[in-house]
Amino acid sequence: MDKTTKDYVIQRMRWPISYFNYISNYFVLFMPLLLIYAGVTNYERDGPFLISWGLVIFVFFILRIEIERRFKELVLKKDYSTDEIGKLLQKNNWILIRQGDGILEFYTDASSFSWGQKVTIIKVTREKILINTLPTGRAPFTFFKDILNYKEIKRILER
Repeated sequence: MDKTTKDYVIQRMRWPISYFNYISNYFVLFMPLLLIYAGVTNYERDGPFLISWGLVIFVFFILRIEIERRFKELVLKKDYSTDEIGKLLQKNNWILIRQGDGILEFYTDASSFSWGQKVTIIKVTREKILINTLPTGRAPFTFFKDILNYKEIKRILER
């Protein structure tokens, strides 16, 4: 992560989206739009069913994409350095892949429904950090693993 990306994240509390990411993330919306189109044009009897399911899936995909971009803020009661945060979270069997310039990146363990998560932590001030969890690969369902990772980080750092 370069300084421009870090500043963007700190200001907007979400990952920036490049043209490639925009195309790759939002290409999945083709399927629900196809359902809506089929419901409007071709099928009289099943049209309302296809349209409603297309809209539900469309909204679900948009929310999932935006939730994955968002960072959550955590205010710490104790002043931790990035090294201390890294050591505490490595005890949780997370693999530290990058550390430096107030940024930590971890990979979590895989589970039966997930190939793991990539957790990014950005230290903004002495007592404030930003946390983001992305699924490794394109997992359609993460079963709220981002919320569980946030709570785990909060539990470890608030001891």
